[in-house]
Amino acid sequence: MDERWYTMERPTSKYPKMSMSDRASQFAPFAALTGHKEAVLEQQRITQAKRILSNEEKLEINEKIVEMVKLKSKCRITYFEKDQKKSGGKYHTATYTFKRLDELNKTLIFKENVQIQIDDIVDIELLGQ
Repeated sequence: MDERWYTMERPTSKYPKMSMSDRASQFAPFAALTGHKEAVLEQQRITQAKRILSNEEKLEINEKIVEMVKLKSKCRITYFEKDQKKSGGKYHTATYTFKRLDELNKTLIFKENVQIQIDDIVDIELLGQ
């Protein structure tokens, strides 16, 4: 057996010596489908279609809004919130305290820093003070 191999000098490289963390990152796992799992989960997420109200339902909601503006009362309101990523959205029901009506933008503004478009409202229940 030839004994010269262990006495030889290490060959010099024209490249600078790589740090241990940089060398380790070369062998890190590679995710070819980055974001695929999130995309599948987003596609599976179910949204609801916005319900179209009849003229009678719209009139009833408008009457309740007028009453709420007069009394500045609390209300339990059900409204549609449009989804940011796909078509449709979902309905929310919450209790808020009325602050003011923005007639220009057709928006109800509540003391809890919530703004709801009047066209998105499907039900209002006045709760009093």
